[in-house]
Amino acid sequence: MARSDLLKRLFRAHQRDDRAGFLDAAREVVDDERRKQHGVLARELTEILDGVSASAGIPSLRLEQIPKDNERGTELVEVIQPQRFFEDLVLSSRQLGTLNSVCEQYQQWDVLAANGLRASTRLLFCGPPGCGKTVTAEAIASRVGLPLLYVRFDSVVSSLLGETAANLRKVFEFSAKGAWVVLFDEFDAVGRSRDDATEHGELKRVVNSFLQMLDRFVGRSIVIAATNFEQSLDPALWRRFDEVLRFEKPSLVEVERLVRMRCASWLPKNAALESVIRELEGSSHAEVERVCLDTVKRAVLEGKRVLLAEHWDWAIDRHQQRDQIVESQRTDQLPHVDRD
Repeated sequence: MARSDLLKRLFRAHQRDDRAGFLDAAREVVDDERRKQHGVLARELTEILDGVSASAGIPSLRLEQIPKDNERGTELVEVIQPQRFFEDLVLSSRQLGTLNSVCEQYQQWDVLAANGLRASTRLLFCGPPGCGKTVTAEAIASRVGLPLLYVRFDSVVSSLLGETAANLRKVFEFSAKGAWVVLFDEFDAVGRSRDDATEHGELKRVVNSFLQMLDRFVGRSIVIAATNFEQSLDPALWRRFDEVLRFEKPSLVEVERLVRMRCASWLPKNAALESVIRELEGSSHAEVERVCLDTVKRAVLEGKRVLLAEHWDWAIDRHQQRDQIVESQRTDQLPHVDRD
């Protein structure tokens, strides 16, 4: 539809107090801005519209169509407005270079298509838990101005024969109707190797179905799969992704960057953090952020405006106690070996 006609629809709907018609036309304006690669503007307009929908008591038109599991009636996806940005993350130069390239290709989708080329929009994130895979997907959504479509595997995976594949099909069909960053978190739940003798035939059929759906997917979206157990993935899945990024635990230099970022407004001038950084060596990004948050909370509760050594000591001690509990639980779950 021509831009002038779309704006007329928008104003006429407002004049008639036709809220549903207004939202429909407004979302077409957002889609038009997104097609023009005006990602930031599209995201800001979407946030405003979400506020209008909520205040009017009218659910978002997209949210009304969210697919559900037939057995339990639970929603298969969750729509998230991204709140994290690349500037909030500690990424390597190689990771950042790859991600910037993916975002640029998405924003220049039509230019590539006009030259017979497809944008690299299928990404696989792997590595230990808590190292930034999910928040990086959110930051990509922020950069390109799209909502994050989080696939809920607790709902997708069903006990009924054939229902898991059917749920995945619903997710892909819903994704194809809009533009999203689609995140399949904990992807190993459905992507396990078909050669694994411990897996049953149903899961193997699910892998086959996912491969076919991904190959046929033509939606204008970025698809991201994230896993903590990449060694368990089916070999055929790796070839379906344009980019594979591994997320590792932060180095000491990266730990310091993360601490200074998260505590910037609370650190005294020229704060020495060497001992804090050493204590956090080997921690994940999420664990470092948790320690920073606990430290700031401790200072706030004591009425302080800067972080003192005792605040760090208290938070790090809590972190170490938690680690000991988690490690003892992991040890208890290891199979017992009879050495008699």
